Amino acid sequence: MSQSNDMLKQFIPSEFCLRCFGCCRFNQNPSIWAPAGFKLVKDNDGYACEKLDVKNNTCRIYEKRPLDCRLYPFLLVKNDSHLQLGLHKSCCFIEEKQPAPADIQTYAQYLKNRLNTASCISAIRKNPEVSADYQENVELITDLKDVFAKAYLPKLNILTLKDKPRIEGYLLKSKTSLSARHFVDIFIWKDLFQIFWVIIEDELGIFYQDKIGMFMMLPPLGKFKPTVVKKCFEIMNVYNQNSAVSRIENVAQEDIAKYSRLGLSSKLKDIEYLCLRKDLIELAGKGFKSKRSSCNYFVKNYRADFLEYKDSYYRDCLKLYQSWSRQRKGRHQDIIYQQMLEDSFLSFQTALRYYKKLGLSGYVVRLRSPQVVKIAERIKSCTFGYPLNKETFCVLFEICDLNFKGIAQYVFREFCKKLSGYKYINIMGASDLENLKTVKLSYRPKREIGVYNIYQK
Repeated sequence: MSQSNDMLKQFIPSEFCLRCFGCCRFNQNPSIWAPAGFKLVKDNDGYACEKLDVKNNTCRIYEKRPLDCRLYPFLLVKNDSHLQLGLHKSCCFIEEKQPAPADIQTYAQYLKNRLNTASCISAIRKNPEVSADYQENVELITDLKDVFAKAYLPKLNILTLKDKPRIEGYLLKSKTSLSARHFVDIFIWKDLFQIFWVIIEDELGIFYQDKIGMFMMLPPLGKFKPTVVKKCFEIMNVYNQNSAVSRIENVAQEDIAKYSRLGLSSKLKDIEYLCLRKDLIELAGKGFKSKRSSCNYFVKNYRADFLEYKDSYYRDCLKLYQSWSRQRKGRHQDIIYQQMLEDSFLSFQTALRYYKKLGLSGYVVRLRSPQVVKIAERIKSCTFGYPLNKETFCVLFEICDLNFKGIAQYVFREFCKKLSGYKYINIMGASDLENLKTVKLSYRPKREIGVYNIYQK
């Protein structure tokens, strides 16, 4: 700690310290009570700090003494992902003078404020051993969560579009077909969450934070390292008052065993469905009879343009979503579902606003039939998605005016026709909504992918 930043008010009067023969002397070497980074030398029946002038009981570097010496009898007590300010009750001054609890609390609050300054944070970062798991006759006074986050945890970076190449570099190495493994599905939720990223031991962590707390939207990306998983939970626990909020979302089923070996628990979040693109185009067989019928009805009764999305459709697509959302809310009174529709609108708006920069693929259906002459040239359906890997494409949004029978089946089929080269279409999960699950299963998925959340036990 530089001299310009060392002016901590002293709790113990200097005259008391000069006649005390407790500090700077230790029964063993090494000792948890010794200042980090300093040697201990033999002194009579014990050991003394190398900087102690034993003849006159003074410190040779008093003006530049380390932070732990300046704090004493207060201590930085670190245990796992917690940092607290403690009081060493065996200090001669505490035992003899027994300062009033109010005085201790006042000074502790002063220290808490000072420790949260840039100079103290820097000092702790440079010498993390300044804190330790002190247990012997130590009273814990106050929590230092903010200090721990700044001094011991890696700095979290706010996610922006400029980070897309870096994030994609990690995502491209992923072998899974989960919908969340794409920059689009990370970025579009930025109006609902603060989104952060950090590199820990060459692994990438993505964190979401809102009023409820912080969680990881994806497992750490890169080679699986238990130390990184532990550090990620440390980060979340610092920001969450309730550690039950801390979790890693969107973990593939094949990776569950790795986390179980670390003593972590898993819970099924959702099941995503993968359909054969060929099936969705041909709609052949009895299983797709109703889908074929719906498509045929739409083609027969409406003149439709199936057009690639462009920015000029932005406002019409937003109006379409709001109209569709009202229709869905009218049919389904489930509160959770209605909240999902509102949240999804924000992500939909972000997706369209950054459509080109995100690399989305999208199409719209524009009706020009006599039946809709009053609303000619208006968009009645839109759909968007992104590639997950060479063989799988994910359909992210499909919005339709439900007044036009068969339009949903039509736009889905036509979109799949445009996605040449992909074997599978990920139609995502149902989010525990039975009606939505029924619709997903009606497309006869060929594969089901379990999506899990990871928690501390």
